[in-house]
Amino acid sequence: MNVIVVGSGAREHALCRILHKSYLCEKVFCFPGNYGISQIAECKDISTKEDIVEECIKINPDLVVVGPENYLSENLAGELRNKGLNVFGPDSEGAKLESSKEFMKEFCQSHNIPTAKSQTFVDFDEAKNYLESFNGPIVVKYDGLAAGKGVFVCTNTNEAIEACERIFIKKEFNQENNKVVIEEFIEGKELSFFTITDGNEYLNIGSAQDYKRVGNNDTGPNTGGMGTISPAPILDNNLDMIIQDQIVKKTIEGLKHDNIAFQGVIFFGIIVNEHHQPYLLEYNTRFGDPEIQSISLRIKSDFLSLLHSTATKNLKYANIELFKNKKSICLILATKGYPGDYPKNTEIRNLSELKNNDEFYIFHAATKLINNKVFSNGGRVLSIVVCGDNFLECRNKVYEVADIIDWPEKYYRSDIGANIKFSYF
Repeated sequence: MNVIVVGSGAREHALCRILHKSYLCEKVFCFPGNYGISQIAECKDISTKEDIVEECIKINPDLVVVGPENYLSENLAGELRNKGLNVFGPDSEGAKLESSKEFMKEFCQSHNIPTAKSQTFVDFDEAKNYLESFNGPIVVKYDGLAAGKGVFVCTNTNEAIEACERIFIKKEFNQENNKVVIEEFIEGKELSFFTITDGNEYLNIGSAQDYKRVGNNDTGPNTGGMGTISPAPILDNNLDMIIQDQIVKKTIEGLKHDNIAFQGVIFFGIIVNEHHQPYLLEYNTRFGDPEIQSISLRIKSDFLSLLHSTATKNLKYANIELFKNKKSICLILATKGYPGDYPKNTEIRNLSELKNNDEFYIFHAATKLINNKVFSNGGRVLSIVVCGDNFLECRNKVYEVADIIDWPEKYYRSDIGANIKFSYF
């Protein structure tokens, strides 16, 4: 099969790698891709929806996999399906589970899916008046897509009002109409849970724990993710059954009930309170980044067959198998200053000396090659992933590699996986 992957980050690098490994795969294309991806796929420097559709029609692949959320919300998957192509990724209507926090909350309420109580506001003064009636922590969410930076977990009312000012007054995410969802803060531990569905059948494909804040001990602003561990340590058999019964199954049935076609992956962002009760924090309608980087090294079964079966509504004939008892850790190397201002085009000198294999891989998120030298091309630049028999082994190796990489401008958290009781995992 010929496969096209749309996107340019470490998520797409992970997808290209695991699709390329399939015995069914003849060739992988990636639009626009990056330097790292170009080592295993043919990259074409096109990024507009119109150009991507035109190129997909020209190549006529067996499968198109849409990576980033912005393309899904713009209905790239729907347009490609209308051209007769097999596509992994939902149409824009299904993507609204992610692209609109308000839609997500209404969907959960309609289908009795446990989630935090919330209110939606389209006016700063109304949101401010509402917040002034609260004490203690509260969560402010920008309603649209914000590259992982639109959620503000606020410790007090003043922080929440400041978050609303950034959205409504400073217009950091949208220069026109803005909307916020203000929801109760639920204390607990988070996990990411992934399910693939063709609209009828579904398969769960793994879990991870994400570290979203930029600083150690979960301090500083939210980012697109500074690292993950997989599987999520808190996910025992009992919690798994509760999540599937109360959240996953109800979501799939809700999509059917509402006649929302969905062929792709649903990423459930879940928080578990002290009573072991899971609540849905958010949906993503694509593979999480950096979650898929860590999960991908744990997948044993043929990934291309799985995604093609989903795109052709034949998921009942597919399967997913992970390596038993294998653990993995992903560490993000970002440019110093991220998620704020950071230097551009800084050289990374010795990547070629670090050889990838099935249990160690460096995925590129934002790199480019100039005169045979590798340079950074964004905030989150590299994902170092190690898969092994236990988390301690993975953690030691991933930090060993991070230290070796010769990049003076690199920044990474030093506590990814540090809170795990290694003796139990």
